[in-house]
Amino acid sequence: MSSKDTNWLPCPSPEVGDTLRWNEPIFAPPNRPRGKPDKKGEQRVTAILRATGEVYVLDVIEAQRISGGGEVRVKAGDQIRRKPTSLTLGACAKATTN
Repeated sequence: MSSKDTNWLPCPSPEVGDTLRWNEPIFAPPNRPRGKPDKKGEQRVTAILRATGEVYVLDVIEAQRISGGGEVRVKAGDQIRRKPTSLTLGACAKATTN
């Protein structure tokens, strides 16, 4: 699926097999032993949903930093787990073709 013919529509309830895109924060390690981590930037993750349930299992297609600093910790080819609320907070969108 090329980026030229892809439209992104809001997706409140994704299904297995959907290609999803959302934003999530990039955190720095905490500067105190029990401190709250600092937000350094934001990244956009594009992934395919493989399983649903209490947590979603996703295969990452692409991850890129869109603002701020910090290192993107998610790489293409990784399998990640995210809560459904994390995707909702990150403005989850579903890919559709023309």
